Amino acid sequence: MAVQIRYRALPLGELFSELQGGEFLQLIMNNEQLTMNWREKWAEAVDSFPTLKGEREILLSIGNSLGNSDSAGQIAMLELNKELLSARLVEASDAASRKGAMYRSVGVLSGLGLAIIVV
Repeated sequence: MAVQIRYRALPLGELFSELQGGEFLQLIMNNEQLTMNWREKWAEAVDSFPTLKGEREILLSIGNSLGNSDSAGQIAMLELNKELLSARLVEASDAASRKGAMYRSVGVLSGLGLAIIVV
């Protein structure tokens, strides 16, 4: 989005039409035409998209900020939210690796416990 805003200065309707890819944007778009109130559609897409704690607020912030300032302000907002989402991704990755190891251990120990009880 930031590149499209910076170099092409497209209106938001055309911007969304250009970006059409991705499951989240597909929830905002109505087939090939953007609905009149895209902010409502953005909020609905955020609500229906599987997000973790904190991510919902970041996505809503992006939707509320798009189109409210000049190109430089929108680009700065997108960069800030990109950093916030990157930090959330790192946190989620760390949590997944920690919990994944725990669940594997629980599975192995449960199997061993069951084997001991059966024998």
